[in-house]
Amino acid sequence: MSQVATSPAKTGTDLASLEQVVNLPRRPVSVQWRKAIRGKVGMGPTDWEVIAVLEYSEADAQALLATLTPTELAPPTLNDGGWLSATTRKSLERARAYDASAFYRPPLQNGTVLHVPSTNTFVLSLFTL
Repeated sequence: MSQVATSPAKTGTDLASLEQVVNLPRRPVSVQWRKAIRGKVGMGPTDWEVIAVLEYSEADAQALLATLTPTELAPPTLNDGGWLSATTRKSLERARAYDASAFYRPPLQNGTVLHVPSTNTFVLSLFTL
């Protein structure tokens, strides 16, 4: 029986690395991101995901909100492997979900973007299928 090792999640705070895998319609003032394998590694292509906490200026946050389309979906439970802080995770309970297509960059063409009310914080969750 052979074992397949999974790569550990990669994390960062550099905008340039994040911009290589997602489209950012507005430039955030700070980012924190996590890129990880999604599900189990097996035969065929391995799916992966990116979760990013995006902080914007007040003006850019409002401009971004004006371009996003709200969804009727409840904020999803993010499988972040414990990476998100407890404060961020708690704030997502009242977040509003928006269509994330403005952030898609192939092959990341599924997911959602969440906005935490009364803040300039967005949490982006994109994944492959």
